Order: sequence, then structure tokens, then C-alpha cells
Amino acid sequence: MDCLRIHTIRKKKIDGMKIGEFVERCEDEKLYLLDIDAHLGREMNFKVYNSLSGIFDMWIDAAPRRVEDIMDTIIVGAQYAIINDIYFMESLKDVLELTDSVILKSYSLERINNFLALGGRRVMTSTAIAQNLNMENIYVIKGREVCEWRS
Repeated sequence: MDCLRIHTIRKKKIDGMKIGEFVERCEDEKLYLLDIDAHLGREMNFKVYNSLSGIFDMWIDAAPRRVEDIMDTIIVGAQYAIINDIYFMESLKDVLELTDSVILKSYSLERINNFLALGGRRVMTSTAIAQNLNMENIYVIKGREVCEWRS
């Protein structure tokens, strides 16, 4: 993987397109889906994820706030559920006991180290922090893409 383009979900549309139109136009095999509705505290767009499941590999960034949200995201077809340290640090141990299909998005070295100590294996962070991590599976956001970090 080099980079994944970030696709936004808002009001049951992906990048402003209805699902069918998006599927016809999208040439990517893997999607990074940023669920704006979920980040704004609204419901996660499970119908959208379900419609894309089986067509694309999905990394879903939907601001999960509970272990159940993460598991539902995986069950509906996400390759990875992105967890944000702002919303989700209390139950990391519980999540990692159930699945390793999560990526922690954090800009705090302390929180990243806590995640790694609990058995987490994938991190999304800034290039400044990525330079200080000695591990594989580090990703950084560059513009509208999520890219694998190469030191």
C-alpha cells in the first residue's frame, strides 16, 4: 500500500455522490472512509458501509465511542476500524482483546505508547511523531490521503 485517498461520507453520500454513482466511478480497490456524520455525533452510516462491503476493502474512520461500534464496523465489512484517542481510550484493552483490526489515530506519543503496550499494532499519526516510533504499520495523513510511513 502506498496511499489511500480519503473519501468522505455525509448524509448517506460518498464524496457528494449517491452510492451507486460512487461505485461506478471509483477505481480504487481500498477505501479510507471518513464518516463526517459520525464525527459530528450523529449515527454511523452502516447502510453505506454495508453497500460497499464486498466491493472494496474499507478502512472506516467513524469516531467509534463504544466497543460495540468498533465490532459493528468490523462485522459490516471494514478491514480496519479507525479509533480516535479523543473519543476512545478508556476501553482500548477490551477492544484489543476482541480484535486487532483497529488503527489508533493519535497525535500523542504517550497515548500511542499506551496503545502499543496493550498490544495495538497499527498507528496513524503525524510525521513528527512517526519519526520517533520504531515499528511497522505506521500511517500518516498527507492532504487528502493516508500514506504508509517510510522512515
